Amino acid sequence: MSTPMSFKRRAAGLLIVFVAVLTALIGRLAYLQLVRGPELESWAMTQWMRDVPVEPKRGIIYDRNLRELAISANADTVVAIPARIQNPQQTATKLAAVLGISDQSIYDRITQRRSLVYVARKVTPEQAAAVRVLDLEGITFQIETKRYYPHQNLASHVLGFAGIDNQGLNGIELRYDKILSGTPGETRYPTDARSGPLTNANPEYVSPVDGNNIVLTIDEVIQHIVERELDVIMKLHNAQSALAVAMNSKTGEILAMANRPDFDPNNFNLYPQELWRNSIVSDNFEPGSTFKVVTAAAGLNEGTVTESDRFFDPGYIIVAGARLNCHKAGGHGDQTFEEVIWNSCNPGFVSVAQKLGKDTLFRYIDAFGFGKKLGIDLPGEATGIMFQTVGPVELATTSFGQGPAVTPLQQVVALGAVANGGKLFQPRLVKEVRSPDGSLIEAYEPTVVGNPITEETAARLRVLLEGVVVNGSGKHAYIEGYRVAGKTGTAQVPKPGGGYYSDRYIASFIGFAPANDPEIVMLVMVNNPKGNYGYYGSMVAAPAYKSMMVDILRYLDVKPATEAPGLQPPGSIMVPELRGLNTTAALAHLRDLGLNLRMEQAGTIVLEQTPKPGAEVMAGTTVVVELGEHQLQGGKFAVPDIRGLSMRDASLRLSSLGLKIVIEGTGIVVSQNPEPGVYVDAGSAVKVKFRP
Repeated sequence: MSTPMSFKRRAAGLLIVFVAVLTALIGRLAYLQLVRGPELESWAMTQWMRDVPVEPKRGIIYDRNLRELAISANADTVVAIPARIQNPQQTATKLAAVLGISDQSIYDRITQRRSLVYVARKVTPEQAAAVRVLDLEGITFQIETKRYYPHQNLASHVLGFAGIDNQGLNGIELRYDKILSGTPGETRYPTDARSGPLTNANPEYVSPVDGNNIVLTIDEVIQHIVERELDVIMKLHNAQSALAVAMNSKTGEILAMANRPDFDPNNFNLYPQELWRNSIVSDNFEPGSTFKVVTAAAGLNEGTVTESDRFFDPGYIIVAGARLNCHKAGGHGDQTFEEVIWNSCNPGFVSVAQKLGKDTLFRYIDAFGFGKKLGIDLPGEATGIMFQTVGPVELATTSFGQGPAVTPLQQVVALGAVANGGKLFQPRLVKEVRSPDGSLIEAYEPTVVGNPITEETAARLRVLLEGVVVNGSGKHAYIEGYRVAGKTGTAQVPKPGGGYYSDRYIASFIGFAPANDPEIVMLVMVNNPKGNYGYYGSMVAAPAYKSMMVDILRYLDVKPATEAPGLQPPGSIMVPELRGLNTTAALAHLRDLGLNLRMEQAGTIVLEQTPKPGAEVMAGTTVVVELGEHQLQGGKFAVPDIRGLSMRDASLRLSSLGLKIVIEGTGIVVSQNPEPGVYVDAGSAVKVKFRP
């Protein structure tokens, strides 16, 4: 029998155990409630609360006049709640027939152990309507936003595109993604055991913050004009590619930028990735003769050369044992530096570069922005490629644009410094950032990043470049009533392993207008043109430049200006005798005169031409020639009638038939022996008398 004392001891022990257990429970409860409470609450919330993200609207991209170039619109996304789907295979089969996705792919998605999965993102309105008609258990919709480009291909290389998650992937969309994307929101609501929404439950909603809007410097109308003419170029010249960029010379604002071929950013994934590349910013090209503007600017600014200095061009110049040819066989002879620029004479520019020296010339090349990034607000800007070691030959070829590689954008910015009085502007594509309600957040002001030449040098060079259009190789860029300045370029395409392709060229024209008060500086480049119009910049790029510029000036309401003193518009040109010439000689002859050539029928020799020789026509007129083969009889050639021709024309015509010329006197042809129509062997000599 237990004593009262033992009973008390047992009771005390039990009490101690009870207190200990209670303390442990209270401690455990406090630990779970206070220490792990937030974590456990979060776990619980994930089990019975569903979070549905709410996408913000991506900011609008406008042109400079607030015309929409890229917008965001609501789109339906098909989602599945796996726990509520009774027959996954049947559901997958029905959805596959509507969405164009394999039923196995859909089955794999809707059988995942997740509260919610995407079935198809941002489907078309027709697909969404068809899914709604099916009325499938566990299949619902989520509203997202989809990027839309209302003008399809227009300015595609500038705008770039956004991906399925509204993230910028290229162009302005990528460069300004943080500004455009906004901040996502979400909707949270409790669910039952089958992930269905609880009745009488109040969901929590966190509003998204829409992205800010971007206002570009691009003008939609000018962009349309440029792209229209690029399409014409591609068709007319059967070109491999083409590009054009127009800039406000007084601010550095890009008004138009376009490449061909292009793509539709609404369906960018359907195009090869190489078509997404913006060649104007990201690719390097040998500039050819358009680079001569830099050599001329350096020479004038340093006082190394003046407009009236005289040069003699025999058709070539020897530099360190290397023969560097002029584009004109036989050369331009005696000429002033003004005429060197008009004629785009390589030996003349080599002479200027030799006087300047490599250090001085390359200092100006750097000052004009070549060999480095210009800071354009687009991804992927290239720096260009300059010679690392410069010897006499490299200095000489650099002077006329062969050897260095530059971006098209660098060329435009450099010429802009000539147009605006010597100021080198940082090029810009974004003008302003605005909030969703339209209020101004930030405006970007024009930024001068250098002064490569003086205002006086720039003014002198503008007159010289206007002379190129009036009197030189740029006649096809002349616009009646407007003063246009510019420079043609024809560059061979370098081979990857060294050397140049013999049959691939880049034709270009760069210029500005009006020449006395430049508003627009613009470059047109055509890669590997083929067809009846040849490959010279004067024949391919200059006419396209004219077509673009005349419409741009009229759109901007730029008034026609009077002609500058000493510069007169191109007058009438006498059509030369082409009959008997081969196609190469005929094209070269017309090119020198500022006329176009269209060839009809097959053959290598011009048999007939329209207009006839001696006709007076305007610059830019197209001469149509009928082709055939040499007039042969018993293996002999018929001697052509060369009476009345100049020494050059007579020589061209005879040499194209494989005949030699024996010259007596100077002037024009007054007699020939053998007489016209006599058949002679190839290589025979024709004695020709010339008189003034």
